Amino acid sequence: MIIKPLETKPDRSVLFKGVFLVTIITTGILLDKIFLKKSQDIPSILGKTQEIKLQTQEKMVKKIQESDLINDSIKKAEEVGGTILGEATNTINKLTSDAGSFVSDVIYNSSIGKVVDQIDKLPKDQQEKIREQICK
Repeated sequence: MIIKPLETKPDRSVLFKGVFLVTIITTGILLDKIFLKKSQDIPSILGKTQEIKLQTQEKMVKKIQESDLINDSIKKAEEVGGTILGEATNTINKLTSDAGSFVSDVIYNSSIGKVVDQIDKLPKDQQEKIREQICK
């Protein structure tokens, strides 16, 4: 006898959280590449222009790093990442538990269950003797 697990609707929130996390990471990588490319393309005219632009860029980068929006986004990404990790851990634990339960049922039905069925087919007095022997 094969036991089928109860059908459950797929949890789409995990999928949305994963897509959101990937989007944040991709956006961060793209922003990083844009800032790196701009800093490499600074023209050098008598050395002055380059220094002014570097100072301006450093101020902009410092403003961005100190921005509450960036810090809040990082905290939110960490929370979502933690939630996704928790969901994945719960799913794995549930699958492991279900698999263990299924294996124990199969072992019982294919071994001990058959012995119990054979004992139940015996006359009552022999069943009692076997129970006395097992319970000792």
